[in-house]
Amino acid sequence: MVPPNALAVIKSARTATKILWVISLLPVFLSRLLCFDILGIGASGADILTPSWKHSDSESFQNWRNSATHGFVTGSSSAIMAQVIGRGLAIGEFRIDLGDERLFGPHGPVKLGNKAFQVLVALAERDGRLLTKDKLFESVWDGMAVSESALTTTVRELRNALGDPSRHPRYIESVYGRGYRLIATVRPWDGKDLPSVQPGPAAQPAAKPEGTPPRVVMGDFRDEAVADTHPHAGSAMREEVLLGLSRFREIQVIANAAGIKDGGDRDYQLDATLLPDGNDVKIVARVYRLGDGGVVWAETMKLDGSGLGEGIEKIVRQIVGAALPALDQDVSIGIGDAAGSIFDRYLVAKRHSVEAQTRAQAEDAARELEAIIAEQPSFALAYPPLVRLYNIDYAYTALGSTSPVERARALELAKAGLAADRSHVHAYTVLGFCHLYQREFDQAQSSFEYALERNPYNPSRLNEVATGLYYLGDFARSRELIEQSRNIQPFADDHSQEDLGHLFMLEGDCDAASKCFAKVTVASIWTELYTAICARHKSPSKGIKAIDKWRKRVVDNWHRPIPPSSEEMFEWFRFHHPYKGDAGAKLIEAVKDALGAD
Repeated sequence: MVPPNALAVIKSARTATKILWVISLLPVFLSRLLCFDILGIGASGADILTPSWKHSDSESFQNWRNSATHGFVTGSSSAIMAQVIGRGLAIGEFRIDLGDERLFGPHGPVKLGNKAFQVLVALAERDGRLLTKDKLFESVWDGMAVSESALTTTVRELRNALGDPSRHPRYIESVYGRGYRLIATVRPWDGKDLPSVQPGPAAQPAAKPEGTPPRVVMGDFRDEAVADTHPHAGSAMREEVLLGLSRFREIQVIANAAGIKDGGDRDYQLDATLLPDGNDVKIVARVYRLGDGGVVWAETMKLDGSGLGEGIEKIVRQIVGAALPALDQDVSIGIGDAAGSIFDRYLVAKRHSVEAQTRAQAEDAARELEAIIAEQPSFALAYPPLVRLYNIDYAYTALGSTSPVERARALELAKAGLAADRSHVHAYTVLGFCHLYQREFDQAQSSFEYALERNPYNPSRLNEVATGLYYLGDFARSRELIEQSRNIQPFADDHSQEDLGHLFMLEGDCDAASKCFAKVTVASIWTELYTAICARHKSPSKGIKAIDKWRKRVVDNWHRPIPPSSEEMFEWFRFHHPYKGDAGAKLIEAVKDALGAD
């Protein structure tokens, strides 16, 4: 069950929207009632379907299409299809009894809920063509206002019943962000080849995919070619990489290949080869899937032969910092939108929380993460992305929506997440920011220090600690950590450029800050503000235009129809910039002046 206080926050925030939605649907309800009265149609909205069969090789399918596509039909849609095309449909090794609304597999009846059955029939109607989420909501849920998590849960149930893994589907293909299509052949079925069911145990649903993180086998770090000049360099590096990887909670590290007998979809191996390169050593490292041998990451690095000890540490940071994001991305790609295990559901919800473009999408991700935590409170990975949504206006999809209520919930979740797994480094940085937002600066400092101590190999965590430190006023140490992160991951992303530019602004160097912001490919709401402030510093006229553009973006994405005043915008800026003391004095004054706030 989702915690009541979290539901209350979401419910209160959407009350006005729901009222408008109900008013907008009144004409639709009235028109349907009129159709029911005139045509004598039963009042069950679930009985209304407008399929579009496209099986050119079957006259009965075409008859069904002609009879059903151009208007309403009476009675159960499945029963009517059964009258038109025969007893049912054959999809791969499964049989759909449309009259009795049952699904049969090779071993007998398969337990399937009503919504999952309707989704399967709706997909079969499309005959391999895309069925959008909107169409599914319209047909299966009769247009009722339900979240996307209801659909993904139903598709997950259907996949489990069919034994259809989302990574290598045989029946249902996910089309990310749009919907689903049935990729198995559909044909009419007359009921004659139904498998006989012998007395015995009831048919068991297909096993859910393993609900564990991906496993990484530490392969060999072959150093025969440099053994004379750098003896034991390979084994030393391997042990350091093993130690570094073991600090990440998102994976399971296996010390040797004997720990995995048969490579699965989520089993990977990391190995490296050390080769001579003049007086230096060239290292070729790679991560590949054990199942099919597909390489997900590979890189060539150079180890300075004159400073072996310090060089090994740098190489270890590069390998650990770059290999993990590639592996995480590979796992996420194979999941799609419907997932069975807790870990799969977490990956999907986390991705949705990051990619959300609207408040509704962000709220759906929050609900799913709340549900995961309610089902399994010890699953520590689910807490950080949920805390992030509550702390920053649902990923800045509804500006100004975060209030002290959400911040209090975020702090509660951050503490619970850390209690669930005290070795999870991300939990410390998340808790640190929660303390910052509460203006509990000493606690924030301690949390960031713990995170840095426990995993200095993760560039994302290093950047988070660096950001926390400049909010606390420690600019010099913040810069050191940003540089350390860049040594691990030389290609800075938008977040890194924004953080560095922000630091320059706090130090009063708008020229250096502008250069960082110019490298950002997709400007966040704060990057656009910082850029406008820097433009205003150079040219007041250009700065005014840039500030006006930023104001419009804020108004367009504000959480309520009434636009915020200049004072509200400034207070909102302060709410999301928890500087300690005078750490942000220069930037705060610049923003206040630019907005004309009192």
